[in-house]
Amino acid sequence: MFAAFLKTEKLEMAKVPYKDPVTAITDVSEGRIQAFVGAYAIMRPRVLAGKVKVIALTNRQHAAALPDIPTAREAGYPSLEFDGLVGLFGPTGMADALRERIAKDIREIAAEPEIAAKLSASGQVINPGTPPNSPALADQRAAVARIGDTLGMKPSQ
Repeated sequence: MFAAFLKTEKLEMAKVPYKDPVTAITDVSEGRIQAFVGAYAIMRPRVLAGKVKVIALTNRQHAAALPDIPTAREAGYPSLEFDGLVGLFGPTGMADALRERIAKDIREIAAEPEIAAKLSASGQVINPGTPPNSPALADQRAAVARIGDTLGMKPSQ
């Protein structure tokens, strides 16, 4: 996603590959690299300690816990917009009744005040969606396809 943003905006930046995002965040906080795009939840301790500054959120909408942080679009970089999704997927052919029961349980758990507060504090935008064809999932597929096109990638057959 960040590579597509750089290409769209005609920016050049050296890429430093990492095996895990925690090491990258450590390097940002220590000044060894200047930028990183990743989940707020894993950056949060360094942000709260004042070692990392959040410039913008890639989500389309604000995270409740971060009302003063602009979205990428609001910051003037709509090509950096990308909603991060967390999902639970089952096997193809899963019985509709089972899928619906699991989705209902997840919606109920996510609505519990203690759980919602913890998710919100980690920068999550709580939107449990509905199976089997969540509009958010369709939007995500389209966004990934656009990123692939920007980078000259073709879907495998």
